[in-house]
Amino acid sequence: MDSGISTVRNLLYIVLVLAVLSIAADGYVGVQLSQNSDELARLSVLLQKQLMTSAVEQSQQLQEKMDRASQQMDGMDQKMQDAQDKFSARMNRELPPLIEKTMDNYIRTRAPQIERQAMKQMPH
Repeated sequence: MDSGISTVRNLLYIVLVLAVLSIAADGYVGVQLSQNSDELARLSVLLQKQLMTSAVEQSQQLQEKMDRASQQMDGMDQKMQDAQDKFSARMNRELPPLIEKTMDNYIRTRAPQIERQAMKQMPH
């Protein structure tokens, strides 16, 4: 019977060693998971800071581009107004003589026809 008790005792020692190893492995895994969780939390905070910094920088760059475009458009408005004023002045200067010349040519070419029609309609 001594050998049966010795065998049971040896098996209990083996079970006890396995239980201790299991507890130690479980503790090790728990520590690793905790460290990973902490590292993920730090990475998350760092990523949020980077995203905010990037968003602010992009927003500032976009605002600068919009300001430059607005300044260019302000200059464009003045250029368009100058061009319109120049065109209007040119039309006011060049159009009346052109119209007068065209009307004179029209009257000169149509005057004989109108005279003939008028003569035909006058009683003799």
